[in-house]
Amino acid sequence: MGEDKTLEYLLERELRVVNSYVAAKRKTLTELLKEDYPHILTLSGDIHMFRKSELMLAKEVIGEDAERLMLPIYIELIPAQTVTTGVIREEVATKLISTLLGIHHTTPLYVYPVQLAELRRKIGTLIQYVVSPEVLKEIRDYEEVC
Repeated sequence: MGEDKTLEYLLERELRVVNSYVAAKRKTLTELLKEDYPHILTLSGDIHMFRKSELMLAKEVIGEDAERLMLPIYIELIPAQTVTTGVIREEVATKLISTLLGIHHTTPLYVYPVQLAELRRKIGTLIQYVVSPEVLKEIRDYEEVC
């Protein structure tokens, strides 16, 4: 295995470890609102609990789209040269987040550190940060430019 392939293999394995806390199977907002103790299981086998107050806030904001909102909302982290950016790619999730942040609704929706902190305060249990394999491509592209 060449040096590049070895590095890529190791980085991909590390991503699996980094992302081990993400949901093994996500649930809709509607499903979670029916549970006494709203939760999902993670890939590592742990339980991730959702705050009822945050679920109710999300329902209030998105209304009938509750059946289509999959939770937790994944925010892909994209390391940049100056700040880390988060991107949300799902339509209903971007609707919720743009409303909570008071910003223009687009899909995908890019959010920055100040906005990420605000989301943690408002709906911290509804979101999870993930490191996407796309990050590997961006890192390689950046290294080629340098």
